[in-house]
Amino acid sequence: MPATMLRASYTISAPTLQRFNAVVPPGERSRLVERCLQQALVERENELEKIAAAFMADPANAEVLADEALWDVTVADGLDAV
Repeated sequence: MPATMLRASYTISAPTLQRFNAVVPPGERSRLVERCLQQALVERENELEKIAAAFMADPANAEVLADEALWDVTVADGLDAV
């Protein structure tokens, strides 16, 4: 197993896993699971980006965003260069 790979263990219903094992050949299973995970991650990340964009564009959040900008300038206050 290449160094960039990890093993994982997940609980999947028996009927689903039995169907998966019956339909997908052993040499293809990991690649298929990885592609499904990648697709699910892209979908979730896109949804989170939409939520963040909606928050940033909502006028009701303007005060919070302005406060955040004020705090950002204090990030290194009082810290000596290491």
